[in-house]
Amino acid sequence: MKKHAVAFIMLAALVLTGCASTSSAGVAGGSTPSTAPTVESTSTPTPTPTTPEDSITVGVDALVGNHDGESVTYLYTEPELLLDFVAEVTGLSPEGEDIPDPWGNGEVWGKRYTWDGITVSAMTDGAAGVRITAATLGGIPVSTSQGIRVGSTSDDVVSAGGFETWSDGASHYFGVEPQPVEGTQSLSRPGEMGQAYIDVTAVDGVVTAIAAPANDYSDL
Repeated sequence: MKKHAVAFIMLAALVLTGCASTSSAGVAGGSTPSTAPTVESTSTPTPTPTTPEDSITVGVDALVGNHDGESVTYLYTEPELLLDFVAEVTGLSPEGEDIPDPWGNGEVWGKRYTWDGITVSAMTDGAAGVRITAATLGGIPVSTSQGIRVGSTSDDVVSAGGFETWSDGASHYFGVEPQPVEGTQSLSRPGEMGQAYIDVTAVDGVVTAIAAPANDYSDL
């Protein structure tokens, strides 16, 4: 049952972080390729001023920016707007680096944009994924809607309904806030509908990364 999850983990690592140690997260997307957005390098602008009430929520489908009592949703299916939001929050607009085909066919699958604390991967099919590795971005707290953030404990994740998807011993991977996806079938729960969720990585009992979107039905 875990063979599919391990294969999916390897691809997620290349897409979201460019390294081989990550979780079973998968980037959802359509099948029609499109040109990935490119954020050009510019002089460093001033980050968006924040208030004590500001926050960023990591969801299954989007990041949500909360500022001055108002919320704006940045869907993973709209990479350009998502990239603009992160650039505005951090005050930095990095150049993207190509995401190569992990199977060595010489194709470029998209571009990866890296800031301190967050990586956004924009794929050529129009999908995007995020990986959070800090408790704040541009001084703004980042968490799931249930309060899970980098620095939370594994017990916090389980108490919030998190379920373990895989473990290599020291690192444990959890799914939180699962949502059923019509027309899919879970690879880890035979006969059941697949689900999308937020992927949480914990090392030695402490959350080190939060990634989305993730699912249990992609077979790579």
